[in-house]
Amino acid sequence: FRTAYGTTHVHRSTFMSSLRSATRGGYDGSGPKKKDADNLTIVRGCPNDTMRSMTGSLQRSGSPRNGTPRISTILEPQTPKGKLSRKNKRDNRVQVAVRLRPMTKADGAAAETVLFAQGDFGLSMKKPEESRRPNERADEKSFWYDHVFTGAQDEVYDCVGRPMLQDALEGYNVTLFAYGQTGSGKTFSIQGPAGKGIVDDDFAGLVPRFCKDLLSVAQESLEMDATLSIKIALSMIEIYNEKVRDLLETRKSKNDPLSDLEIHETKDKKIYVEGLSLHTVTNYNRFVSLMQRGLANRQVSETNMNEHSSRSHSILQIYLAQTHDPPRPDAKDVESVINIVDLAGSERQGKTQSTGERFEESKKINHSLMMLGRALNTFSDGKAEYVPLRESKLTRLLSESFGGNARTWMLACVSPSAYNYHESMSTLQYAQNAKAIVNKAKVNAMQEKLELKQLQQKYGSLEKLFDAEREKTRQLQLELQQRGEVIHQLQTELAESKAVSSCPDNLPPLLPLRNPNMFIGRAHLSLKNIIELNSNYVTLPLITDREDCDGAILMVSTYPLRKIKAQGDEVVKVRDLLGKRMDLVVHVIGAKNIPAQYTSSVYCKYVFRHAEKDVYQTRELPGPNPEFDYKKRFAFGSLTQQLVDYLASANVLTFEVLGQGKQAAYLAWSPKTPPAVEASDG
Repeated sequence: FRTAYGTTHVHRSTFMSSLRSATRGGYDGSGPKKKDADNLTIVRGCPNDTMRSMTGSLQRSGSPRNGTPRISTILEPQTPKGKLSRKNKRDNRVQVAVRLRPMTKADGAAAETVLFAQGDFGLSMKKPEESRRPNERADEKSFWYDHVFTGAQDEVYDCVGRPMLQDALEGYNVTLFAYGQTGSGKTFSIQGPAGKGIVDDDFAGLVPRFCKDLLSVAQESLEMDATLSIKIALSMIEIYNEKVRDLLETRKSKNDPLSDLEIHETKDKKIYVEGLSLHTVTNYNRFVSLMQRGLANRQVSETNMNEHSSRSHSILQIYLAQTHDPPRPDAKDVESVINIVDLAGSERQGKTQSTGERFEESKKINHSLMMLGRALNTFSDGKAEYVPLRESKLTRLLSESFGGNARTWMLACVSPSAYNYHESMSTLQYAQNAKAIVNKAKVNAMQEKLELKQLQQKYGSLEKLFDAEREKTRQLQLELQQRGEVIHQLQTELAESKAVSSCPDNLPPLLPLRNPNMFIGRAHLSLKNIIELNSNYVTLPLITDREDCDGAILMVSTYPLRKIKAQGDEVVKVRDLLGKRMDLVVHVIGAKNIPAQYTSSVYCKYVFRHAEKDVYQTRELPGPNPEFDYKKRFAFGSLTQQLVDYLASANVLTFEVLGQGKQAAYLAWSPKTPPAVEASDG
């Protein structure tokens, strides 16, 4: 670690230690930086690998609430233009936005306006009067982009910054680069006004708004998920005169120059800067402190076109890692890199009047921008086999941002003044080419070597998930089986009902007699009149197949134990039974006029229609007029619609009186399928 206290050599394996054992902490931006070494790591390989071993995760403000992760309201657009832009589904194409700054005093009091906005997506440019021949028409050329901004800072952030933040949280690499001539408003859009943009909320640029919302969403996520851990770190790079420098490098004195760093490439083609410092961010104060420190080290000077002209390209790199401990099968550990590039403005020496060192700076700036333009043209063409990415340090560092694994935005800043006509036209054409580039962005899932204990925990979680799904499947199979049995029972009852209804008067068919000394008389009874209290005592004629047995009757009394109440003053109807309890008594009083030759033994039995098991029988008595006096109570619980319909139907009860002479033998008849009732002796 290189710190203010000297240099300590640390083996690279130290940085590859387990992510799970990383401690938490970090400098909060207030007070002296006594433990700055705890928040500083020097990159000796791929920054993502170094990031995993760093200390300093975000801290929870309270106990986590175990709940379903939700999309934070912070990610929702706040301006009308932002809400309109969010309706359009983005893909991996480079998104291009153009910001048209207002006229300034640098353009002159009588400057001609040649560039105009056409709604939220278009621009039109006309040729300046001084460049047109006499009587030449001022033909306008139109350009169309994903966004065109003429308003305040919040519109830019709403349409560009919030979608970038959402993609980064989902695990995508994202890049934003601001391009335009010097003085067109690039740094103002990215950082804010010189000297106060980081801390001024009203004029804050995209970067401070982005970082503030990133920290807020991260804090919400930590409170929703007890297993989640989030690490955020940043670095700042400057490319000055084709030399790569670390803007956050710790120097012994402010007068010491920044060190020149080298660009390297890993085996899997990832580009990184060897020796770049990586700083943990745990809160917004820490971010402000780092940004102010980095901007103070950037090369800025005054030119004829810009009082605070950037003399270098700056790249702010934010590393975001989201991990779960213990690992969860339903949540991915993801990481992303956010690159925000503030390019130095293209310059014409004739306008800036730069000489000496400023002139050399301009040549290097224009060279790197020209190489970036060639790379963009090559990517947009889609046919060239060679892309000149190694021709400059800038294109090499941004190689993943065009055609690679990143979602990319371009913010082109232009001036409406005729004085800057050629530079603005060049910028718009530059942006038009960028629209044709399609990247290959993908979610960066962290491929981590888990220890045995972690693998066992993950196996246990998956096993529990499997058991839960298996139990759910078993319950569904059981429910399917039960429904199949119900269907089979209903089909059986339907078939039996059809068989019974085919008999005359809905009576069961008489069985053939096996003995001439047997008398069988049958009768049936409906309960509808009994329930509706129209009658309670009935005399039923016994139907038999013998010609000499006419006149035999059965006397039955049926009545409910409790009076059933109807609605209002209406007469009681069977339908009033729905959902109620009913207690019914069936009293078999006796029989009369049984032929004398069959009176040796006489008895009566009865069943409910379709009964199969429950048969109720009186005692056996001799004589033609036996008095059975046999009572049975039937208790029905809360009556369903099916039972109500059953009680209202005809022939609910079927009676059979049997008489026999001496040495008689017979075959008793047994009706089928009774309803489920509860019986007790009366």
